[in-house]
Amino acid sequence: MKINKDLVDATMMLSFIILVLIGTSDFSDLLLKKITMGGLALLSVAMVTLRIIYMRQETDSHSQQP
Repeated sequence: MKINKDLVDATMMLSFIILVLIGTSDFSDLLLKKITMGGLALLSVAMVTLRIIYMRQETDSHSQQP
């Protein structure tokens, strides 16, 4: 599976920035804030996981070249 590194990096950075902005903002509905932050946290974890997979694929492809 081909992973686009730039897309993963951009999505990861945006989710981190939005997490910080939501975390420091006042929400009238605390449940909505927690749900939004939970969803973005899952997205961030998924992007970090994809980034790690990409780095391992890069290392494997370099080690197989003569």
